[in-house]
Amino acid sequence: MTLPTETRVLIVGAGPAGLTLANLLGTEGVPTLLVERNPGCVPEPRAVAIDGESLRTLQAAGLAETVCASIKQGFKADYINGDGVQLFTTDLTARPYGYCLQNSFDQPTLERQLLDGLARFSCVTVAHNIELAEFAQDDNGVTAALRTAQGTKHSVRTDYMIGCDGGRSSIRQSLGIAMVGDRLPQKWLVVDTVDTHLGEEPSCRFYCDPRRPAMTIIRPGSERRWEWMLVGDESEEDMLSDDRINALLAEHTNPEQVDVYRKCVYSFSAVVAERFSEGRVFLAGDAAHMTPPFAGQGLNAGIRDVRNLSWKLAQVVQGALPQGLLGTYNLERREAAKSVVDLAVGLGDQIQPTDAQAAAERDAFFAELNTDPVQAAGFAAETVAPLSDVRLSEGWFVEGGTGGRMLPQPEVTGSNGPVLLDALLGTGFTALLTGGNQLPAHVSGHPLWQSLSPSLCYMDDVVGALPASSLAEFTNSDSAGITLLRPDRFVLAQIAPGADASTSLDRLQEMLVIQDAKPGAVGMEA
Repeated sequence: MTLPTETRVLIVGAGPAGLTLANLLGTEGVPTLLVERNPGCVPEPRAVAIDGESLRTLQAAGLAETVCASIKQGFKADYINGDGVQLFTTDLTARPYGYCLQNSFDQPTLERQLLDGLARFSCVTVAHNIELAEFAQDDNGVTAALRTAQGTKHSVRTDYMIGCDGGRSSIRQSLGIAMVGDRLPQKWLVVDTVDTHLGEEPSCRFYCDPRRPAMTIIRPGSERRWEWMLVGDESEEDMLSDDRINALLAEHTNPEQVDVYRKCVYSFSAVVAERFSEGRVFLAGDAAHMTPPFAGQGLNAGIRDVRNLSWKLAQVVQGALPQGLLGTYNLERREAAKSVVDLAVGLGDQIQPTDAQAAAERDAFFAELNTDPVQAAGFAAETVAPLSDVRLSEGWFVEGGTGGRMLPQPEVTGSNGPVLLDALLGTGFTALLTGGNQLPAHVSGHPLWQSLSPSLCYMDDVVGALPASSLAEFTNSDSAGITLLRPDRFVLAQIAPGADASTSLDRLQEMLVIQDAKPGAVGMEA
């Protein structure tokens, strides 16, 4: 393979984040080079949960149908104490964004699907057995020295470089960006199995037993993951023995009918990078944050990173919007990633107590909570809110109304039958016009509007095809107004009836100017 000497975007690391980013940039026609130091996709399943927001991103990349054919969609997760009493449960089968809130999958299969998807794009080059040796950046780009497995060096010049090179990211270290947070002291035995004996239930269960916290989740193809926390002075060697694993399995299933094909001991980190970008170099995925597995958000947070970054790179590279747009990546993603880490740590605090008194106090709290079904339901809803009502806390959007919230994606009636809403919205910016509203001339003539060049979607047509009113309520379709969407389906601005749309557009333009003028290079927040 002949590597290019120039490209618009260089991605280092072909895990789920890097592969997804390359697919998204491919759909935008952005010349991209993706390099990976390993010879191919990972052979073992690491992450096991992919959420509805991530599947919506893969829909944007044109791969959702392929991926959904090989995953297990939707499940309920319950949490029981050491006596087998249910503490709480979360229903993850709702589809606010077109797909179930949480789904289980096989990571090697997903990575192969993502890699195969890149063959659709002549603008994307993929090279394995290539590592980044060093890099230097200036005001106009990044020069990267790549090294083959044989030691041959190759220089490539790129506008932007994205570090998707994992938790031990050499790019992050070269930039001198520290990780902030903790490495959790607990160690967990992780065992992946094929188990046709146990069946579908429990689909996902957390055993909040102070004697030994544990969890299990069903995966496609009769596969199941088990995790048990090491307690006391147990050693990794002891826990990895076949006899110990069989004894642990015997509490739940017949180990003689279980095929154990992977076993390892992990400890987990709860860390976030001090910043996600410096100059023309950006971090995404585990290079930017690592989270405990208790919320099933490690891989998903990385896919959120690249969905946020991909359309911004495309807009800037193609000259539609100024470089200040890239400064909003750190602004929007760092705190969001930290919130996910905090959520996972909080769930871990419910699962991992080994002190009998602490566990008893937890059990008493939930026993009291469960005497009131309304409060219990509220607790469960609050737990899944980060998945079911996704919002930006800050960034490039106008506050007010639904600004900064992700647009729901119901199934609607298209010309050829039922489709998910995004299929009708195009791939770039979209303006949803409600209440029979026509686009005012002062809006269509605004410089930012012309730069965004949004597709127009008249909600009277769409809502009439809806079986439910979720979208109508979100866009306030009974009144004349404009809901302006970003390519990632977050609301850029909701312009109320009678409001001067140019005021919102002026504010959005000012935000980009402010980001562009901040001290430091492109993408670096002051």
